[in-house]
Amino acid sequence: MRKDTLIYYYCALQGLYWMSYGCVVSFTAVFLLDHGFSDGSIGSLIAISSLLSVLLQPIVAGAADKGKRFTVKSLFMLLCVAQTIPLILLAASKPPTVFIALLYSLLILLQLSMQPLLSALGIQLIQNDIPLNFGVARGIGSLFFSILTFFLGTLTVIFTTRCLPLISCSLNFLILLLMRKFPEMGSRQNQDLPAGGTLAVLKENPRFSMLVVGIAFIFTCHSSVNNYMIHILNRIGKGNAELGQLMAYIALLEVPAMILCTRLIRKWDCGKLLRFTAIFFVVKASGITLASNLALLYIAVSFQAISFAPFTAAIVYYVSSALGKTDQVKGQALITIGITIGNILGSLVGGFILQYHNVGFMLWLFSGLSVVGMVFFLFGAKNTSNESVQCST
Repeated sequence: MRKDTLIYYYCALQGLYWMSYGCVVSFTAVFLLDHGFSDGSIGSLIAISSLLSVLLQPIVAGAADKGKRFTVKSLFMLLCVAQTIPLILLAASKPPTVFIALLYSLLILLQLSMQPLLSALGIQLIQNDIPLNFGVARGIGSLFFSILTFFLGTLTVIFTTRCLPLISCSLNFLILLLMRKFPEMGSRQNQDLPAGGTLAVLKENPRFSMLVVGIAFIFTCHSSVNNYMIHILNRIGKGNAELGQLMAYIALLEVPAMILCTRLIRKWDCGKLLRFTAIFFVVKASGITLASNLALLYIAVSFQAISFAPFTAAIVYYVSSALGKTDQVKGQALITIGITIGNILGSLVGGFILQYHNVGFMLWLFSGLSVVGMVFFLFGAKNTSNESVQCST
């Protein structure tokens, strides 16, 4: 198979995955509110499923790094198949509330556990001399996400929220068809190399551990804003249609930053870029907290283009430079775990704050936590070589 063809396939895979993520994760609150869940129960559900993904991801990553029984490709496909089961059940029927909770928790668990494998697959392509620009591929993921989410809010009004699992199920079917085109890569080169567990990676790399902690703090704020954006919009008199449009706008902003990220890293290494993004995570959080109308909210979320967008591409290259080859998938999983822990705290604490206080109190609290995360970022992210970037175009 031609190398260019694999690049196109991987870009399409990013697009399909993030479209599915938009249906499942980004519209969690919308779906569950429509099915009678309270803010507190939604926060608890997201937190529990995210916590379970924290436990699952090191197991998946360890199996992928060993490459003896499972590979990155086979594990990704396995999780994708597993996800279609609850999607079909949610789309085809209206089960009791307790089963909706269980099924949706499983969906989020599997969706989050696929992320480090998707990133690791891209790094495997690069390490096998495929000239992939990860920033471009991830930018295409955001572009596809923005196109779908622009219409999702309106679609939920026209067809009810039951259209969300149906759309995601269709996307998963396309993902499975596409994954069959990928060759097995990187499974043999690591079999005879010594590799520690996930906790060993943290012990051997203290600054990397600080970075993971910083990510957890910053994403506590970032995740709470994403999960409860519908409440932020309700505060200024807006609803589901505006949610879809705003999320599409945010994702669209990410595209140029992600596409240019690889070129920027060649001149300005990953560690410096990560420290830069941490500052603007705080600026974005503060702006959202202070926004009193839709125009100001749009201005505040525009900082996504210089915070989350470059972070997403830079962190993948950073892991490939900062950790050894036998710890690549575990490193990607640790980053996702840090993000997931933030998601747990943001969802759980945010849900109960909304139930007993208000949106403003939640935003001020989490903005403060993002400042703490920025400090860990500044000390945890070290300067790295650009070798992992040079092999991509």
